[in-house]
Order: sequence, then structure tokens, then C-alpha cells
Amino acid sequence: MFDDVLGAADRLADAVRECEVPAGDDALLAGVRAAVAARNAADGLLARVTGEIECRGTAKRLGFSARELLRRNGCVPVVTSRAIRLGRAIAHLPALARHLRDGSLSAEFADAVARGVRHVAIRTRSPLGSELAVETEAALIGHALAGRSPVEIDDRARAIALAHEPAVDNGEPATPVAEDTTLNEVSWAQRDDGRLAGAFDLDVVTGERLISCLDTASRPRPLPDGTPDPRSAAQRRADAFVQVVEAASRALGADGLVGSAKTEILLTVPATVDECCGITPAGPAHLQWMGTVTDEAVSLLSCDASVTRIAVDVDAAPVDISPTARLFTGRTRKAIVARDQSCVMCGNPASWTDVHHIVFHSDGGPTTCDNGCLLCRTCHVAVHQHGWDIEMGPDRHPWIRPPAKADPRRELQPAYNRRTLRLDPIAA
Repeated sequence: MFDDVLGAADRLADAVRECEVPAGDDALLAGVRAAVAARNAADGLLARVTGEIECRGTAKRLGFSARELLRRNGCVPVVTSRAIRLGRAIAHLPALARHLRDGSLSAEFADAVARGVRHVAIRTRSPLGSELAVETEAALIGHALAGRSPVEIDDRARAIALAHEPAVDNGEPATPVAEDTTLNEVSWAQRDDGRLAGAFDLDVVTGERLISCLDTASRPRPLPDGTPDPRSAAQRRADAFVQVVEAASRALGADGLVGSAKTEILLTVPATVDECCGITPAGPAHLQWMGTVTDEAVSLLSCDASVTRIAVDVDAAPVDISPTARLFTGRTRKAIVARDQSCVMCGNPASWTDVHHIVFHSDGGPTTCDNGCLLCRTCHVAVHQHGWDIEMGPDRHPWIRPPAKADPRRELQPAYNRRTLRLDPIAA
């Protein structure tokens, strides 16, 4: 049967090649409709064939990836990426697969629908095939058939995700969407002209770090003769991003270590002033760029970023400025790296980690080797938000205590680099 489809596709290609441009306005309009329908049907066939190539392992048997195989057969990078995404999506989205087969949707609109359904499924933690996913698929297809642009389809998907945001997670208050690091995504693709284009979707803490870095380095710089900076704001931000990437690359030494964070983050805390009690927080903290954050996010930021806390009264006038939070210096960090070697919870490389204050800095914890340990970003969030605890043992090594939902007895575990295959525990 698939051979019949391929034969029909070959006949369609031959027919299109033999077509002449018609004369007359009505004939030209009909020609546009026919060409679009043929293109949509061909896009649908390419997606189905790509899906089968991945499912059957055809490209691997030939010594290529599916992406390389499509590129070698004439597909440009953007078409290749879209065909792979659609080939994977239509296996779980039957309505979208039907519209692609019928040629009623182009690959661009179908890709927007598939990305939108995936976005809703991730944000609401609803699996593909669930009632919400099916309803979202139908709604986005309706938007596409109504002539809405892919950007509008994407906006509609985000609105659906926000409307169905889960309220609880395993009986505990859910992490706010803005602070949920499991939703972070970064994607990029090489354009036809060789340039790199990308997109990102980041949590509030990472977003604050990024904007703070770029804002400092993207301020206008007059020319030597005093002429105003001729660059647009977008160009200045791009130049700043290049500087940040270059600085990070230079900071990677032979041992793979990255120096401590140099970004300074301003944290504004609404406060009340009382003659007896002094300055007392009166509301949630507020980041300069990304807005309101929870106390857990503030604690996470304070571990490995330079944070200046500014208390303001009801009129937004500063009433107190705290000293900049202390960071683990390069020398102290190197000592902690030599002891822990990797993330103490999961074993991720030391170059991926922050230095965590075991006794939080906000609680008076000192910035010393005996109060620091290496945690990758995921494990760092788990300690601050999901009930994991780190304790410094009498052996001056960090020990991990899991939450009750992971281990009802909450038994201490040694750091990752000190775990062995032996059954007897490490002597503390």
C-alpha cells in the first residue's frame, strides 16, 4: 500500500512539473489554490515518511541520522527540523495527522499546532492523548483552519496552558510556573544563510540573571568623537550576549571550572518601620526585571549570586540597604570542588554546579568550606523547594537527607563521590 502512495506521489510530481502558468485572473487564482493543495499534501507525505524512517530505524541502518538523511536528499535545515517534529507528533495527534494527509493544513500550520499541544501537555502535566490534549488539538486546528497565524496559534496554546495550570502537586502546593525549572527550554537552528536563530523559555531566576547580565553590557556607548551610539537596542543586546558567551568561555579553565557569579541582582522587599521592632518585611520580594518571587527563589538566588536587598516603605522610598550577599570565592570554591568532585546528590560535573550554603546565608550561614557543597541546578532547586536536606557530617563531608516521600525513614546518604558498591555504610 505504501508503494501505491509513493507511486501516486511520483505521478503528482510529474503532473506539477508539466503544468504551465495559466492565463487570466480566475485561472491564476485557481492555480494558486491547486499549488497550495499539492504542496500541503507533499508536506504531509514528507512528515509521514520521516516518521516511518525514525520508527523503523532506516536512517541508522544506512549510517545516518534522520536529519542527515533528509539533508542529503535536498531538504534545507528548517524543513528537515519541521518534518522530524511533525513525523513524531502525528503518531500521537490523529486529528492533525488526518488534516496533513488531506492537505487542508500546510506544514507550517501543522507544526504550530503540534508545538502548541506539546506546550500545553508539558505546562499542565497532561499526557498526550488525555482529554485536555485532545481538546487543545481540536481548538488549535480550528484556529489554523480559520486563518490565524502560527504566532496566534502559539498565543492560544499559552492561554490554554495558563487556564489549566495545576493547583497542587502530590498533595503539596505546586511550584509556580514562573519558577518551575522543569519547564525550561532552549532551542536553536541554523538558518539557510548560515546564521544561528534560537528561542528560550526560562524560569524567573534564570531570566533575571540573563537580563541583569545583558542590561549591564548593552548600555549605549558614545563614539570617541561624542557621537551617540549608532547601534539599535537589539544590536546592543546581541553584542552584550556575545560578550557574556566569550567571558564564560574564557572562564572555563583546564580543570573545567567556572568562576563565581559576577552578576549583581537587586532585590526589593516591601517593609514596615517600627520603633520597637525595626524594619520588618511586609510583602513578597520583587526582582528588578522579572517581578515578584517567592522566598524559596530568593534563597536560591542568594547562594551563588551577588544580591543586594533593598527594603522600601509604602511610598517605595528606600529605608535600608543590606550589604551584598557574600559569594564563595574562587579559592574556597576550588577547595570544595576538590572535596566534593561533582554534584553531591546526582554526580553532575563540578562545572555544572553552584556552591550551596548548607546553613542558608539568609539564616546566618558562613561562607566557608564546612558550610558549602556542590549542587547542580536541578538538585539545588530540590534542596530549596522539595524537602531535600544537606547536613555536614562530623567527617567534614556533606550528607544528604531525602524527604519523607522519597524515603520514609529519611536516612542520611553520603555524597555522590563517596558512595560505594559495598553494603556497609561509610564510617562517619
